[in-house]
Amino acid sequence: MTMVDGFVEWAHNGLLGSEKAQEYLLGRGVSEDQWVRHRLGYVVGDYSVDPSLDPGHNEACGDRDRRGLWCDSCRYAHWSALWVKDDDEPDGASKRPIMGRRITGGVVFPLTNYAGGTVGFQVRSITEKSYDTFTLRHRPEGYFFGIAQSIQSIWTSREAWIVEGGFDHLVLERLVAKNVIGLTTSAPGKEQTRFLRRFVDVVNSCLDRDAGGRKGFRSIVKWNSGHFGIRDIEYPRVRPNDKDLGDFWKAVGDEIFTKYFREKVISRF
Repeated sequence: MTMVDGFVEWAHNGLLGSEKAQEYLLGRGVSEDQWVRHRLGYVVGDYSVDPSLDPGHNEACGDRDRRGLWCDSCRYAHWSALWVKDDDEPDGASKRPIMGRRITGGVVFPLTNYAGGTVGFQVRSITEKSYDTFTLRHRPEGYFFGIAQSIQSIWTSREAWIVEGGFDHLVLERLVAKNVIGLTTSAPGKEQTRFLRRFVDVVNSCLDRDAGGRKGFRSIVKWNSGHFGIRDIEYPRVRPNDKDLGDFWKAVGDEIFTKYFREKVISRF
């Protein structure tokens, strides 16, 4: 079991034991079946890693000038740490890192390749709209959120719906289509694009309706229009600050959201 596999299972158990986190997910339109099927998690404390047990641990770990060579356990320890005042220092100037503290209280979205291997995770704060992503140093294929659960549907249909974030993915999957994948960013990366070119004939883009999402869509068209069909799926901005599918769902609820996509979008394909 890799370090990220261990973290994902630990965080999933944290979600199953947290009524606060479960209520938050239900309020975001995520069903209980989905949080089990996608192994969603919640960071309830400090996840301990022992770098000495990591097969990649080496003499470069801890050397800031060689950070790209650190083992995954050492990378996680540094990435997840919150630096706090060291009470043992009389001048109060020194700080020490507490591993895992920076992401405590966040929802965890596992990131996988299409074969189902867990290669990382994204942590989303439940108090503000902020994301932090950690991935293994060695990951040969492109990764997404939800690809392991949707790959069979993508293979069968040769079609994929793409979204930016995990909550957009989950509400679209629950109410509209099963062949959904989350990019975790506003435009597909090189390895993600390689996957799309290989496995799909049509991409339905539901990227955010903000500047970043629009730019991401234009880049998809520019570099991939000769490789697969691209549909720009428009959806209403009900409130002035709405920008993504999750915002649309929060404004209208299950029934209107589903009706809109079935009558205004899918019926036109």
